[in-house]
Amino acid sequence: MGRRAMHGRQAALVVMLAGLWACGGEDAVTRQGFGGEVVQAICARAQRCGEYARASACEEDMRRRGLDAYIGLGTRYDESLRTGQLRFDEGAARRCLDSIREGRCEQPTLSDAAWQFGIEYDEACRVLVAPESPQDCRNHLDCGEQGYCGHTAETTCEGACETRGAEGTRVNQPWQCAPGLVFVGVSGTCERPREEEVSCVARRGGTTYSLPCAQGLWCDANGYQTCKRVGAEGDVCENQGYYPCGPSLVCSDNKCVRYAKEGSACTAATYDASIGRLVDVCQRELFCDAIPDELGLCRPRRSERQECRLDSECAEGLWCKDARPEVGLWGVCVKHAAPGEACDIPGRYCSRGYGCAETNAGMRCLPFVREGEACGPLSGICDTNSICEAHCVSHEAAFCQ
Repeated sequence: MGRRAMHGRQAALVVMLAGLWACGGEDAVTRQGFGGEVVQAICARAQRCGEYARASACEEDMRRRGLDAYIGLGTRYDESLRTGQLRFDEGAARRCLDSIREGRCEQPTLSDAAWQFGIEYDEACRVLVAPESPQDCRNHLDCGEQGYCGHTAETTCEGACETRGAEGTRVNQPWQCAPGLVFVGVSGTCERPREEEVSCVARRGGTTYSLPCAQGLWCDANGYQTCKRVGAEGDVCENQGYYPCGPSLVCSDNKCVRYAKEGSACTAATYDASIGRLVDVCQRELFCDAIPDELGLCRPRRSERQECRLDSECAEGLWCKDARPEVGLWGVCVKHAAPGEACDIPGRYCSRGYGCAETNAGMRCLPFVREGEACGPLSGICDTNSICEAHCVSHEAAFCQ
């Protein structure tokens, strides 16, 4: 009886654990915690692919920039989820996290659409599910993958689901193009990204412009005028705009290489005009300790109050005050203004991910927020895709008459 009872208890335990696993259990992904888990997945991949030496350093950097909130789903879908217009798919969320964490190092961590509009716009991260025949809407995802939320005089400016544009269709915004197509601003049309060795240059009204290339390619507009594959390890490179290296690689001495580890020899950070910032060849929590164009060693970024030559030598959330590297004058690493702190004092700059905005208490650092999020003096600054009207709304909705 004792053995039989023990087997019964073991069987019950197995069934209970299986039930917990099926319902999510410890692996359950919540909508509220999704942004934080995306950051963890991105950083696990960054460590595996050698961009960071430690995932924890990556996570700290991203959280200082507010990316766990910015990448996550925020509060912009709360009403649609409450009314059943949208449903959060935990299984899709888990698959999304797995695809990020286990993604190939030579592929981008996230799509351009995910960085620009939100993780929910990544094809591998369709975590919000809409009904089959949506009509009214508050946001684009209410309309499913094939639609977007339009605001026109015909609908008295209320949100109504519209069909996304097919290839060649004239539209006004990127989200109005069907999945798999991209918006070309010069022509105002939805286009299919060009494949390798296909022409990526067009002319319109005397203007020459580049057409989008497929993922993993770049447009050699000034050379062969075709889509070329980004550089693999060992390939020749120039900068991020011309003969760029692929993800998880950096251009060093005109060759695509992996990020250098602590203690490795390096050449000091160089300015990349194509992206408007310095590029360091060391892993991202490190910097190359040398004067410009000289050889040095990769060392941990400097802490607060330590001497520095450039902002890139200081840890995330710090900048190099009073440095004048052109005349050999060193500065010191000091903190950026924290979220909510004053930023109208000379030398008080907001951290990355935050902007200096007018509030009832003067100029303060506020986070950038996406369309649908609360905005204003106490909340945040709408990103470039939207306008603040208590909540961030699309230009179409804001100017609809």
